[in-house]
This record gives sequence, structure tokens and C-alpha cells, in this order.
Amino acid sequence: MINKTNVSFLTAYIELDKICCRRFGIQSGGVSMYINKLVQERFVPEREEILPRLIRYRNLRNKLAHEDGALNGITEIEKGDLKWIQNFTKTVSKKKDPISLYEGKADRYVRGKRAANIFKIVLGVLLAIGAAVALKFFGVI
Repeated sequence: MINKTNVSFLTAYIELDKICCRRFGIQSGGVSMYINKLVQERFVPEREEILPRLIRYRNLRNKLAHEDGALNGITEIEKGDLKWIQNFTKTVSKKKDPISLYEGKADRYVRGKRAANIFKIVLGVLLAIGAAVALKFFGVI
């Protein structure tokens, strides 16, 4: 008899992987790419909860897909795991997941920093022009 929870988990994992692949513009290994991004970016919100789950789920998926009899034999997948992966899939598809939120904040930070640098340069140029005009006005140059 087929373990329906395992089949549902594998189906949900495949869906998450597809969404992650689209998210990152790759052909395969979307969940692995998500894991890699979590490993690289240490300050992603909820990283400490999500990273071990995704690693565990990827390992379970690999067992289900590659080990003989695993689809029926693995008993460590629970309905809570299935629910979590389904909810996380929805979160990623809506770009409300931790990586999307982190990258959005990082982009805003970089844009703000770039704007601040441009402001400093413009201000410096204006001050230099103002100083030259003032020196010319007072007859120094």
C-alpha cells in the first residue's frame, strides 16, 4: 500500500522546487538554490528555522526519489511537514518569503546608499562652485 503522506510530500516538494526554479531563473535545483542563498546571507529573517527544515526536506525528497521502497518505507514524514512545505510554497510564490524580503531590503539599502553618494558628490561640486563664486566676488581670484 502506498503511503499517501509520502506521495503528497513528494508532490508538494516538486511544486516548491518548480517555484524556486522560476524565482531564481534556473532549470533545476530550486530548493537547493534557496538553501544556498540562506547559507550565504546570514541575516535573512527566519533563517535559523527555515534552513534546517529545507535541508531535511531536500534529504527526504532525495530518499523518496532515489531509494528503493522509500516511498512506502519512510515513516518520518508527518502531516505537519506537508502543511509547512505547502505554506512555504505559497509564501515563495507571493514573494513574501525571507529571501525575497531580504533581497528587497538589500536593494533599497543599496539604492539609498547610491543616492547618498550622489548627493555628497553634487553637494561637493556645488560647494566648490559657491566657493569659487565667492572668491571671485570678493576679488580674491
